[in-house]
Amino acid sequence: MTDGPSTAFGPTHPVTRVGRVVQQLRSFDELHASELEALALELDAADLGSLAVKVRAFVSLQGSEAQLVIDELMDIQGEIAAAAPPPEPEQAAEDAWKASPRRAQWLAEQTRPRSRRELFGRG
Repeated sequence: MTDGPSTAFGPTHPVTRVGRVVQQLRSFDELHASELEALALELDAADLGSLAVKVRAFVSLQGSEAQLVIDELMDIQGEIAAAAPPPEPEQAAEDAWKASPRRAQWLAEQTRPRSRRELFGRG
């Protein structure tokens, strides 16, 4: 069982998932606002200014409501990030050899006690 959706790189962290939702909400808000503004311009051109004013009021209301949701999600994202344990630092490529099983075997071989015969090559 995983904590959330997976990608090709493994499970997605909840902070990342919330960040993606926030990004999508902002995109939807911008898209809908631009579509409604285009409608308001058409209404203005058709001498229906009172309807254009109403549409622009809806644009403003929608933007305010979307911002409330985005702010709440950002707060949740901050709480998740604060509660999550810090990510383990990735091992640098130049230090990867230190975790090698062959190196561990070699170190164990170097530290085991040896007899005189082994030390002087008569074994």
